[in-house]
Amino acid sequence: MLDKKLKEALELLGGRGVIQDQDQYYVVLTLKEFKRIRQENVTGLTKQELIDKINNDIASWKFSQEERELADIELETLGEIKESEVHYESVS
Repeated sequence: MLDKKLKEALELLGGRGVIQDQDQYYVVLTLKEFKRIRQENVTGLTKQELIDKINNDIASWKFSQEERELADIELETLGEIKESEVHYESVS
């Protein structure tokens, strides 16, 4: 049975996710998402084109996750700024 938190994460990510185990990455898809991708995007692709597409999808996902993490860090950092540290300047 699938872990409840993993299942919730997959639902939030639109049915797909990437799991890292040391140096290896694994793509996890719901069957519904897998069928949709297969029908929509892989018909007529060669094996190498399919591998390239999967790699591009993973790279895009990783980039979006890194951007989201940076945004979270920036918000956390802003929350840590004390009022005495904020300086206002007038613009003429």
